[in-house]
Amino acid sequence: LFSDKNELSKHDNIKIEIALGEKKPGTFFSKAYQTYIITVPKLNLKVSRRYSDFEWLRQILVNIFSSSVIPPIPKKNKLGGDRFNEEFLEKRTRTLEKFLNLLLEDPNIKSSQLFYEFLSIEELNKFYEMKKHYNHYKLPQTLKEYKTLNGQLDIKVDDSREIYYQNIKDQTEINQELLSKLNKQFKLLNNEMNMVVLRLEEISKTCEELFLHSVKYNENDDIKISYFELNEMFKHWSTALKKQNTLTYINIREYFKFSKNVIKSMKDLTNSVDNCKQAYYKSKRNLISKKEDLFRKGDITKWDLGPNKNINAQDKSIALPNMLANETNSVINLKQIYGYYLNSVNNEFERMEKIFSFGHKQNLVENAKKEITIISELFKNISDIAVGSHKYSIENVMKQMNTIYNKVEEGNV
Repeated sequence: LFSDKNELSKHDNIKIEIALGEKKPGTFFSKAYQTYIITVPKLNLKVSRRYSDFEWLRQILVNIFSSSVIPPIPKKNKLGGDRFNEEFLEKRTRTLEKFLNLLLEDPNIKSSQLFYEFLSIEELNKFYEMKKHYNHYKLPQTLKEYKTLNGQLDIKVDDSREIYYQNIKDQTEINQELLSKLNKQFKLLNNEMNMVVLRLEEISKTCEELFLHSVKYNENDDIKISYFELNEMFKHWSTALKKQNTLTYINIREYFKFSKNVIKSMKDLTNSVDNCKQAYYKSKRNLISKKEDLFRKGDITKWDLGPNKNINAQDKSIALPNMLANETNSVINLKQIYGYYLNSVNNEFERMEKIFSFGHKQNLVENAKKEITIISELFKNISDIAVGSHKYSIENVMKQMNTIYNKVEEGNV
């Protein structure tokens, strides 16, 4: 599984990049599909893969590295829309790139021959042979089938580790619930912001109509300019706010979507731990009960003592540990697998926390810079309008508009 030929494991700060490749035409037996060009600039690697190859990679990684959180990949377009829509393909490309770079953060996956071959085999025939080879891989059934980079497995089970695991499980549940709540609140906010943009556009349109009306009926020049400036201000305001809201929506929606899928992967992993735990403790209880029953009956021929046949059959503390040797070994194997999963999940949770805390910080900083730029442009536009019409402050404009309104009410206009 691990090989010295893997160049990925010999370098730090490796970055994987993905760009859209060609759209391959369909045949009588197959549909058209899009290719993606994967490059690892530091190692001069460049290969072409299709979406189904990424699906295959993720499933095989789930099978082989069953104690790791395997990040999600974007789902297929099930809405019946254009699979080759430019916006859809760009989003998929970004997510696939994020998927591969997150895999690099897992030292076992980074050092695996499988991952390196996925990124380096250029010839399609050799790539298909590689896929065929790994397709025969089955989920591990015994502890010796589990693979790690250093060959060491942490299989210890104790109260402190089980308590820590339960805290992780509870925290994952709470995070999922709160993220779902935050997602709903964000959707409401986005709708409300869109309503504000719509209202600003309506105000701008009304100001434009007022300006045209004032030009048509030769009203005061001050009023004409004021209507024009108000129209410009609200137009710039609505445009800038719409741009900011769109950018925020795209970034946060992607964050919610990705976090939701990562939490799902974490829950899948905790389910594996729970299944191992349930199987181990159930088998342990059954084994103890069976041994107690056999000891009471006293028929040593049914004890299956294995190599330790010359024991004191009257001493319970000696007899019970030695009887039913094969079943005892099976329970020990279950305990070791449970311990391996238990400790792997604890370590994996800490690893994912570090990755995502840093990643979220980076994303927040980048998004904040973008939004600050947009807001700065917004206030610059408003400032330019104010400077350009310094004689016509909003206060004076309102006074003049109120004067006209009062005249209309009194029938003088």
